[in-house]
Amino acid sequence: MVTKKVTMGLTERDIVNTEVLVERMHARNKASVVSNALALTALLTERTAEGDELLLRKRDGTMERILIANM
Repeated sequence: MVTKKVTMGLTERDIVNTEVLVERMHARNKASVVSNALALTALLTERTAEGDELLLRKRDGTMERILIANM
């Protein structure tokens, strides 16, 4: 896969989120976390546009519908 360098303006919150995700996901770096986030968002927007719903099964077995703004 060919990579291309890009410059992004990130808020302090964005930077903290990428650092947290690097640790939680044992990712190589912040760029891989951003790449994964973009891929996941693309999948979720595609599936919700098709009418699918995002559900989260909680530890107690109950289901919760997850709504994400602008999707």
